[in-house]
Amino acid sequence: MIDVEVRSRIPGPPGDCLPTVLIRLADDRTTARELIRRAVEEQIRELRADAVRSRRILHRQYLSNDDLRVQASTGVIKPPQQPLTDPDVTEEASRAHRAFARGTFVVFVGGRQVVDLDEEVTLRLGEPVVFLRLVPLVGG
Repeated sequence: MIDVEVRSRIPGPPGDCLPTVLIRLADDRTTARELIRRAVEEQIRELRADAVRSRRILHRQYLSNDDLRVQASTGVIKPPQQPLTDPDVTEEASRAHRAFARGTFVVFVGGRQVVDLDEEVTLRLGEPVVFLRLVPLVGG
């Protein structure tokens, strides 16, 4: 049994990031896919107290670059209008998997970037996992 701290970072103002969560795994080896699923599950659990904030943060973390470009052309980037229900864990994990596969965010384990969803990673006690949201530079 190993506990892993997962930190999510988004460039920009503080306070609008997903919470740092602690996930418990049966083994120190897992795949990036499972790590992302378990982290999203725990992030949603942490955010359930505020459904509006939860939706906004999940949307910001996993919004694709194509979605950003389309919305930027309208002059406003905003989350889709959805009913204020608790996020569905399966749906949000699938969205996070797609975002990872598109390069919307990257995962670092032990300071090394994970490049494939099915890549096996070895987790070490005390080494956090970091989800880093990538944001394209303006003009380049």
